[in-house]
Amino acid sequence: MNLGQRFIGVFTGPKETFSGLAEKPVWLEAMVIVLVATFVFGFLIAPFSARDAADLTDNSPKMKEMLRQRMGEEGFTKYLDKLHKEAEATSSSYRIQSGLSLGLMSLIALFIQSILLLVFGRLISGSVQGNYRQLLSAMFHASFINVILGNALRFFLITAKQSVYKISTGLAVFFPKLEFNSTPFIVLNNIDLFQLWMFGVLGYALSAIFKVDLKKSLVISYLFWALKAAVNIALTIWGMSRYQ
Repeated sequence: MNLGQRFIGVFTGPKETFSGLAEKPVWLEAMVIVLVATFVFGFLIAPFSARDAADLTDNSPKMKEMLRQRMGEEGFTKYLDKLHKEAEATSSSYRIQSGLSLGLMSLIALFIQSILLLVFGRLISGSVQGNYRQLLSAMFHASFINVILGNALRFFLITAKQSVYKISTGLAVFFPKLEFNSTPFIVLNNIDLFQLWMFGVLGYALSAIFKVDLKKSLVISYLFWALKAAVNIALTIWGMSRYQ
């Protein structure tokens, strides 16, 4: 299968697509698509994230004091000036930096998740089948769902809300009165519909890679997703606690 067939197959025929990828794991082209898609998303949302960062800092005496102690009064003042300038008129360099940061972080996360999923999958399935290249190929291709469709919807919502923090493609969308920095919002936001779709599709890949039935591979995939979500929730709650 060529790249176009694989791209369409992730959405329309995941069983056949991931069976083919298990036999012939290719990932470089898929990695480039993920990198470009996340770069574009980070570039486009940079003005909104800059404003959100400035507002969050301005409304947090705790964070201001922490930064003042770390940077000193002069450094803190310069930092705030820079933060507000980017919030008022986001520069091209800031937008490129934001896009590159998000793109590289996404790639690093997928490389690490592929290693962890290989180890986790073998432990749960009891299988000795599968290798890192197969998992990497599956992870990058399954990520098309989240980084293309998911981020397209997120950008639309961010543009409508004029905020990165106040939007959700998870269960939090059904509870609009929740504050974005509240624990219930953070938990529900991490039960993301595109992530659930992605890890459901990944079940087909794990079935072909580990040579187990689909039911077992879906259990492996969603258990891994649950652990990943739990870590994200814990880190986000910890991060937000620094502002409160």
